[in-house]
Amino acid sequence: MDLSSLIFSDLFIPEDLLGEPWYKESPSSMDCRSISAECRADVDRLRDLLVSMSSQQKFRIDFEGMRLRVQRMDTSGGSVFVCRRFLVAPISLPALGFPPQIAQRLLSKDMKNGFILFTGSPGAGKTTTAMALVVEWLTIHGGVCWTVENPIEINISGQHGKGKCYQTESQDDSGFGRDIISIKRASPNLIMVGEIMDEDAARQAIIASLSGRLVVSTFHANNVVEGLEGFASMVSNRNGLASSLRAVLHLELRIDPSAPQKRILRVEPLLVTGNSADAIRSMIRSGEFYQIKSEIDRQRVLFMENGLP
Repeated sequence: MDLSSLIFSDLFIPEDLLGEPWYKESPSSMDCRSISAECRADVDRLRDLLVSMSSQQKFRIDFEGMRLRVQRMDTSGGSVFVCRRFLVAPISLPALGFPPQIAQRLLSKDMKNGFILFTGSPGAGKTTTAMALVVEWLTIHGGVCWTVENPIEINISGQHGKGKCYQTESQDDSGFGRDIISIKRASPNLIMVGEIMDEDAARQAIIASLSGRLVVSTFHANNVVEGLEGFASMVSNRNGLASSLRAVLHLELRIDPSAPQKRILRVEPLLVTGNSADAIRSMIRSGEFYQIKSEIDRQRVLFMENGLP
């Protein structure tokens, strides 16, 4: 077995040749697994490549058909390269196991402006799912999508049906807000913003979504309510968030009991559409996020039993 055949989400490689590399099968895994002898030659070559680039703290590389985001961590025992594995090409929403009823609503002709937020823990599939949505939205509706990422994780640049995507890479996470402002001058119909981590990026994403564009982004959170509350505190403009929000989708990857190496995508939806839209927007404006839980539960039941809410 070579390294590219190994199932892992994160690979930990000490810079010191005497240090033992290890990996995690998934971001949520608690098992620290040793690298097998068959993979050591590949790991040693990867280590040499990482050391040659060690002047950078954070970077992306392609190695043996794998795309890796690398973070160099300086510890008391020396530097460790933490390599997060990404998809080389996007996966479709059906292939991800994304609920078709929710996909139908997100890809409808009415969903051409506003703000869609994917929430979840690290490794829950937020970026993968957001990119799948972008590709299918462009294929159906056309138009131009610009992305703001750090780093670019999945290559979706190019033509998709009637639409086209351009991917841009920000120099650092704090530059997202500035880059969103710049992208608004490039005639976007759709803007995809990588993980939002600061107030400026959150504010500019909402401003862009209020100006006739559809903005899709990701945010770390444990559930929909906490994600909305945390994002609103960063935006400092609950009125703008309430007016622009079209959907919050909380993602969770669970182990398939029948196939431990397989993950099942679970989606908790909050769609701000239909008869309940005004009530949801009112709750957001007043900051009564806890009241939204009942609407989330209602939508979950309707999706499971009757289809679209």
